[in-house]
Amino acid sequence: MCLPVLATAPLAYTADALVRMERFRDGLASAARELLETHLALPREVHYVADLQRWLLSQMTVALHFENQLDPTAPPISPMNLIRAMQGAGIASRNTFYTFLQEMRRYGFIVPMPGDDRRQRFSQATEKSEQLIRRYFDIHLRALDVVDGGQRYAMSSRDPGLLFRAQPRFARLLLAQDDWHRPPHSIAKFVRSDSGSSVLHDLIKDVPALSAGMTSPIAVGKVSPNALSQRYRISKTHTARLFGLAREAGLVGWDRSSNRGECWVSPELVHAYRRWQAVKLAAVSQAFREACGNTDAAAVEAYELAAGPYAESR
Repeated sequence: MCLPVLATAPLAYTADALVRMERFRDGLASAARELLETHLALPREVHYVADLQRWLLSQMTVALHFENQLDPTAPPISPMNLIRAMQGAGIASRNTFYTFLQEMRRYGFIVPMPGDDRRQRFSQATEKSEQLIRRYFDIHLRALDVVDGGQRYAMSSRDPGLLFRAQPRFARLLLAQDDWHRPPHSIAKFVRSDSGSSVLHDLIKDVPALSAGMTSPIAVGKVSPNALSQRYRISKTHTARLFGLAREAGLVGWDRSSNRGECWVSPELVHAYRRWQAVKLAAVSQAFREACGNTDAAAVEAYELAAGPYAESR
């Protein structure tokens, strides 16, 4: 059974509502496949934001850019403005902010603003950055559309300016979510390391819905850490360390020695990954709804309640 779609009101959800929805796993798998395709198509760009810290810094950097584009009186990109925007989250040290923006310039993601006073070091995002963020945001709009049959991606395609309003709100919503930037220990091993999120997407994207109280390992087929390192351009040493830590924690394993035979993942890892991704998709849904100018809380609550019966068992 599908939820009804309101053409003029893209729906917003909480993370808890999303994980209960019948097609949440399908939407998440769709996003994972598209994110992995992006990694393969744009390895250099993806690698630059391939750990959680740099991902958060890049999202907030672009958020400052979009806010300044919409309102020239809003603070533009600069080390101090980025520090102020992320103050209190404990994401990075002061030196990290400066180094990060220097690298953003070196990679061509930001450039000095016209007429910039060198002492201020104000910057703006390049077209390449805008295109990458649009690609990323569209992936998640399409995933939400899979979940509830919505038309978010079509709306965004008709009105490209929605991104400028939605992405800053998305970045700030996630920055305020401790359970996003302080993920569960089981997945933190992956997402805080280079390209570890891609490894997680690859491992879990095809895992079926889990039955209530499931504790036994879930087979995911043949998995070679060496093949993953080559596919996503991660060092073999780094990949081996990731899997070694996960194996020691009982999160991943193989039915034969030396990583041979059928690979399995634990229900704990799957649940943690899906709940963490739900936090992100919930922020996308809320930010996009607000960008479209419809924040009717009663309508949001009604649809969240309607989603309740269509749940994956936990």
